[in-house]
Amino acid sequence: MPELKAGQGLTFDCFRDKIDEGIAWFKAQQPEKITLTSYDGLRLSAYLLPAQTDSNKVLLLMHGYRADGYSDFAGLFKFYHDQGYHLLVPHQRSHADSEGKYICFGVKERFDCKMWAEYAVRRFGKDCNLYMSGISMGSSTVLMAVGLGLPENVRGIIADCGFTSPYDIFRHVMQLQFKLPLFPLMNLTEAVNRKKAGFGYKDVSTLDILKNCSIPILFIHGEKDEFVPTQMTLDNYSACAGPKELLIVPEAAHGTSNFVEPVRYRETVLRFMKKYEK
Repeated sequence: MPELKAGQGLTFDCFRDKIDEGIAWFKAQQPEKITLTSYDGLRLSAYLLPAQTDSNKVLLLMHGYRADGYSDFAGLFKFYHDQGYHLLVPHQRSHADSEGKYICFGVKERFDCKMWAEYAVRRFGKDCNLYMSGISMGSSTVLMAVGLGLPENVRGIIADCGFTSPYDIFRHVMQLQFKLPLFPLMNLTEAVNRKKAGFGYKDVSTLDILKNCSIPILFIHGEKDEFVPTQMTLDNYSACAGPKELLIVPEAAHGTSNFVEPVRYRETVLRFMKKYEK
């Protein structure tokens, strides 16, 4: 592992070999490529790896910002598959094999997420147990999709290190990494963003959506995450009105909780999913 500064969490660079190994394993299984058309006309792709035996358990795995569609869940693919889950792995719009010019930080991706959830139910039947998991922007995407009304088959959500809204994460990054003033930059960039990408920074907030959520949610975050503050998951957890659980991984940086404490992470997630399985 790279030598870390005091207080720094374990990042993806610390687990590059494991990530490459997990991606190679997933691709070697020759998953089926699926293409659907989004509500606004984009051709979006996903890869489906069916369970090895008859199963009514499905996992929809939504990756994060500028990921390749595989790396975020590289440490979990084989584990989930060995537990008997069908794995549906979309490439979010503007990523990898999916069309799109703009990344919309969950605001438009939430509709895509619902589309994939509905596809999973059509594919695996009305009695399937569907779980939705997201990491980083994928986590926010899944939580935002809750507000659209998801299939009744969604038994639970695993929300790993998500942010609360585009406004909140942009404000944090501007202040932490670039030391830039919020005014007038936030106002100016939002105006350009709305004109080009078609959404505003405050259009959707997970905090508002979770106040009316009844789907069980397992919230996860690395305690040393500097990119998406751990407090955002704590805020989401507090806002959530439905059944909820919380896992904080002390040494994890952004998105690496499942690599830093793989046993604890997997046991917690598996126990959560079995709890709400029908």
